[in-house]
Amino acid sequence: MKKSISLLAVIALIAVLALAGCGSSTSNGSGSKSDGKANITIWATNINVPILKAAVKTYQKDHPNFNANIVEMANDDIRSKITTGLQAQGQGLPDAALLVDDGINGYLSSFPNAFVDITKQGFADKHKSDFPQYKIDSVSYKGDMYALPLDAGPVGLFYRTDIFKKAGVDPNSIKTWDDYIKAGQTIKAKTGVDMLSYDNTDITVYTILLSELGQGYFNKAGTQTTLGTPDSVKAANIMQEMAKDKILLGASGWSAWVSSLSNSKTATAIAGAWLVGTLEQQVPDQSGKWGVMLLPSYTQGGTRAANQGGSSFVISKSSQNVDATYDFLEWFTTNYNTQVQTMKGGLFPSYLPVYKDDLFSQPEKYFGDQKVWQLFANEMQNIPSVFYTANDAVARDEAIKMQSEITNGKDVKSSLNTAKANVKTHINQ
Repeated sequence: MKKSISLLAVIALIAVLALAGCGSSTSNGSGSKSDGKANITIWATNINVPILKAAVKTYQKDHPNFNANIVEMANDDIRSKITTGLQAQGQGLPDAALLVDDGINGYLSSFPNAFVDITKQGFADKHKSDFPQYKIDSVSYKGDMYALPLDAGPVGLFYRTDIFKKAGVDPNSIKTWDDYIKAGQTIKAKTGVDMLSYDNTDITVYTILLSELGQGYFNKAGTQTTLGTPDSVKAANIMQEMAKDKILLGASGWSAWVSSLSNSKTATAIAGAWLVGTLEQQVPDQSGKWGVMLLPSYTQGGTRAANQGGSSFVISKSSQNVDATYDFLEWFTTNYNTQVQTMKGGLFPSYLPVYKDDLFSQPEKYFGDQKVWQLFANEMQNIPSVFYTANDAVARDEAIKMQSEITNGKDVKSSLNTAKANVKTHINQ
C-alpha cells in the first residue's frame, strides 16, 4: 500500500521503513520488566523501516544497552515467514513483527500461543483509552490484546472539485449513497466522466461499503459468513446500481486504477487516508483539483466512517526478549513525538493524543488548502469495529466473484447466496 504525505514525507517515509526492522533475542522472558539490555529483531515493511530506525536511536539515549535490528520485508514475505515459524513452534521468528491488522486474529485462532498477550503486560490498562475502539478490537482475541497498535486507514471519498464544478454538483449536497449515485448520474450526463473507478481484480470498495456497516466477512464468533445477510445485500446493491447507471469504471489492478485517476476518467475515488500521498506523488499535475469528504451514509444521519488497512506490532511468544521488546514498542506506539514522526513519515497514526499536533490542522495545498488530516483525525473515533477471522481470505475470494457477477447484471441476492454456499463448503472441507 502506498502511503505518504509530501515530498518531505518521502524522506521521512524512508525513516519509517528503517524503524520497522527486525531483531534477535538474548535476555528476559516475560516475568519482570526489562533492564534495557537486549538486541532484538523486528520485521517490518518498507515505509516503516526509516521511522523505526530513527526511533531506536532516540530510545538508545535513555537505554544505551538496547539495540534493534530492523529487517525490511514485503507484507507477503512477513506472512509467509511468520506462518512457517509458527508451524515450527516458533523457530526462526523475530522478537516482533509488524502485521496487517486483518491477519492477526487468523494467526491466533490457528496458533493460540503465537503472540504475547499484551493485556497481561499492562498495555490495555495504561493505554486503551489512547486508541479508537475499532483499532483495539482489531488486535484483540477473546477479549485480550495481542498487538500494539500503530497506523490506521480512515477512509475518505476523494473527489475532483473541477469536475464537480463543471457538472454543477455541490459536494456538500452528498450525504447519503442515494445522493452520491444521483450526483454521479448528473456528472456522467454533463461531463462524460464516470463517478467511481475501482480495482475490479480486488474487493476493496465492497469491503469498505461492508465495513461502514460494521461488518467483516464473518460474524464476531467467526462461525458464519456475512455474505448473504441484509447488510451484504445493501453494500452489493450500491455497486450494482452504479454499474446499471453506467457510472462505475472497472480497472484491472493497482496501476490501471491509479491511471484512471491521473487520466481524469473518474470523478471520485474511495480509499484510505494513504491516497493523499499517492495523489501528491503520482498525480502532481492535478494539485488544487482534489477535495476529500467523509463517505456517504446508508441513511440520513447514519455512520460515514470506515477503515481500510492499518498495522500493529505482535511480539513472538518464543522471544527471549519479551520484556525489552515490549518496553520499546510500548514507548514507540504511545510516545507523542515518535507518533508525530510516524505521521511525517507517511503513516496515519492511531494514537489519539497526537491528533492535537499542529500537523493535523495544516492545510494541504494539493487539496486546495483543505485540512484533510483534521477530517481523517475527527473520523477515527466513529469508525465501526470489524472482526477478522482465519477464513476471511476465502470469503474475499468469493466476494470478488460475486462483485464481477453483480456488476454484470446478475441478481444480487442470488450471487451472494452462491458465494455464501461456496464459503461454507470450502471451510467445511
